[in-house]
Amino acid sequence: MKIILKIIGLYLKLINSLSAKIGGKHAFYIFCSPFSAKITPKQQSFLNTAIQEEIDVEGEKIKLYKWGEGKRKILCIHGWRSNTYRWRDYINALSQKDCTVYSIDFPAHGNSDGRFWNLLKGEASIKATINHIGVVDTFIAHSVGCFCSLYFFDQNPSLQPNKIVSLASAGRVHDFIGEVQRMLSLSDREIKNLMDYFISYTGKDPDYFDIENFFSHIKTKALLIHDEEDPDTNVKYSKRLNELYKDSELVITRGLGHKLRSKDILQQVVNYVTPAK
Repeated sequence: MKIILKIIGLYLKLINSLSAKIGGKHAFYIFCSPFSAKITPKQQSFLNTAIQEEIDVEGEKIKLYKWGEGKRKILCIHGWRSNTYRWRDYINALSQKDCTVYSIDFPAHGNSDGRFWNLLKGEASIKATINHIGVVDTFIAHSVGCFCSLYFFDQNPSLQPNKIVSLASAGRVHDFIGEVQRMLSLSDREIKNLMDYFISYTGKDPDYFDIENFFSHIKTKALLIHDEEDPDTNVKYSKRLNELYKDSELVITRGLGHKLRSKDILQQVVNYVTPAK
């Protein structure tokens, strides 16, 4: 992997030396390329237990999965380089609790079409899903999926759920740009070219894509869970979300990392989504 990253970095340096605009564009699309792992036979076997549909999102087909027929509708949103299978334990638990559980594979992830993913594609995918299945009671989201869900709520206030479960939320696009710079050893000039193309593509400065800017319309309740030692997304973002959300509960863990794999966490989420009467 280090060799591949070095080759990509050298390639971008060469392109940027020839053209700032083309170099910025190429860097942007590499920035938006998840290079997701293929779904294994074991994972596909579980996914095949769902009712499956495809939804058109800007000319690409994304996969929609459904389990259960309960009254409470849940939508699960995965993170970067992930797919619906990461929700297996949640799906198994909630589909037994009078819930209908939906999940999507984002573009360029899982069984969906596409080679690129970014926040705008994610927001469009969630919007197309909600327009197809109707407003849901609860979002359960992980990492970048949380960040994207917050952006979706802000952009589509009438489609907000009643609750969100946020697991290890990301908080700023600039964090990802900084990680790309570090991994590919890009110069500040090369990053500036990337950001210039980012602005031309999104119509907004990267500074806009920050959880601080997504709360003018959000009214959902929230359960926020984050590990104190998360190596991928800083716990400070969930702490800040706890301050921004008027009605939220914050759970800080230790030793569970970014994925938050734990029977205790699963049970807390199930209890929050399906409270005892």
